[in-house]
Amino acid sequence: MQDINRKEAEVLFGSSITDSMFEEALSYAKRKQAYIYQREGRKVVMQRWYLLELVKEYVRNLAFSRFTMDLCREVCNMEKERPQKQQALTKDSHIVAFPTKKIKQ
Repeated sequence: MQDINRKEAEVLFGSSITDSMFEEALSYAKRKQAYIYQREGRKVVMQRWYLLELVKEYVRNLAFSRFTMDLCREVCNMEKERPQKQQALTKDSHIVAFPTKKIKQ
């Protein structure tokens, strides 16, 4: 079986992929391919196109994971930047209405 290269994965994925992301995705894909073949014994699993599909799957997973982590860091930094005075106002401010006349029941 021939290894796939980054350019092939980029064509399939429709976007550029960093070398580190490609290497990580290829590593995960090969392990998953071996695991599936061991469990099911289907020869189609060991074909090159199947490995390429697994790489595509992992590139998407890694990209989504990194996007989510970056977003979480951004939100965390936004929370730290909010002034303490404003936080106290939102927690302690409330309006209580007191009737001026007694209501007969």
